[in-house]
Amino acid sequence: MNEENRGPRILITTWTLVGLSGLFLAVRLACKIWAKRRLWWDDYVLALSWIMLAASIGLVTTSVSLGSGQHVYMVPPQNFGTLGLIGNLTGTFSILAATWSKTSFALTLLRLMQGKMRIFLWFIIVTINVFMGLNALFMWIRCTPVQKTWNPYAYGTCWDPLVYPNYGMFAAGYSAAMEFTLALLPWKVIWNLQMKRKEKFGVALAMSMGIFGGATAVMKTLSIPLLASADFTYVSAPLVIWGAAESGVTIMAASIPVLRTLFRDLNTMSRKYYNNSGGSKTATMTQRSGVVSRYGDQNTFAISARMSPYTEDVTKSSNSSDKSPVRDSYGQIMQSREVRVTVEYRKDEDGIHGAKGL
Repeated sequence: MNEENRGPRILITTWTLVGLSGLFLAVRLACKIWAKRRLWWDDYVLALSWIMLAASIGLVTTSVSLGSGQHVYMVPPQNFGTLGLIGNLTGTFSILAATWSKTSFALTLLRLMQGKMRIFLWFIIVTINVFMGLNALFMWIRCTPVQKTWNPYAYGTCWDPLVYPNYGMFAAGYSAAMEFTLALLPWKVIWNLQMKRKEKFGVALAMSMGIFGGATAVMKTLSIPLLASADFTYVSAPLVIWGAAESGVTIMAASIPVLRTLFRDLNTMSRKYYNNSGGSKTATMTQRSGVVSRYGDQNTFAISARMSPYTEDVTKSSNSSDKSPVRDSYGQIMQSREVRVTVEYRKDEDGIHGAKGL
């Protein structure tokens, strides 16, 4: 970023992130609705995160029109107060977007974990929201009166200039560390499931895309000291971009496991259509295995699907028609049966026994 005006790059990058993350979120929600699965808290929190992201970038667009992205000497002095207020609002919405995107994925993992791991997840959820919430609060109360936080010409006093940036780095660094932690937690659970190694790897990898969100969070953390620069309207551009990237990438990463399920189901449907219309000499039945998905009181195996041949001689017994494909006089299959297995778990004081899933 060596151009004199970084505004256009800020807008192109951030709105692209808003659009892509919004698309992933929309497909995630549509996938669940199409599959007739009710939305849960993780879906609502992730939607709120995206709304905060979109609101923050909407404010960034306004600030760019007032001079953000340009050198401070190129910005009309009368715009500084408005830019400061918009900057506070942008920072608040950006912090909420980042916090809630991680909270959403942690809520998703709650349905996978048991015992001490659930307690650990609640610890992550609470601490992230507390530390990041204080980060947003300190942005507004670091000066007395409050107006001085956005108006440099207002009379009043402020904290030491290094206090807020240092706390901001701590909170952002902690958030990044928890992002990496959440990305790695699913491996412990998934690797103990009765699945093929290839399926385990695919599911675990899909649920670990948050590691990219952690990487963007690290970059954002390293950009925070730029706020102390006298040329803040210009040098803060990387912080704005990495802040949007952190939330946008996390939203996309949290949606990927659901999208994987969608593509699996589409593949299963296409195979079923081929088997029903292609005149195959063998019938098939679908075997589902993998992480258990909880919706209401019922759990279904819904991570992977594979097809295996199932044939039976119809001449063995007079009752065989109940257990085998129906064939015509030429031996061609006229009807096949698909078997779907569902598993119900009983609730106790600690929640649901067994694996919990997406």
